[in-house]
Amino acid sequence: AEFIALYETTSQAIWIKNFISQLKIVDFIGRPLKVHCDNEAAVSFSNNNKMELKYFVVKERTDNQLVCIQHIGTTDMVADPLTKALAS
Repeated sequence: AEFIALYETTSQAIWIKNFISQLKIVDFIGRPLKVHCDNEAAVSFSNNNKMELKYFVVKERTDNQLVCIQHIGTTDMVADPLTKALAS
């Protein structure tokens, strides 16, 4: 599930990068977009050469330096509260 979330995140990140480029706000975005992930297995999969086909897209985006997947602790994950159910 975490790796599928990385797939969705990298898709949106690349879309935003392309959108900004098309607007001509900046000439070039040279560095890979940084994506933070609090799941070490998902980070490892994105940087590993041996994986199932469904993980290939994220790996390819990492290899092509479109994105850079880095581990971040759950306590430091800004969006983490948005993924939890609200108290009633």
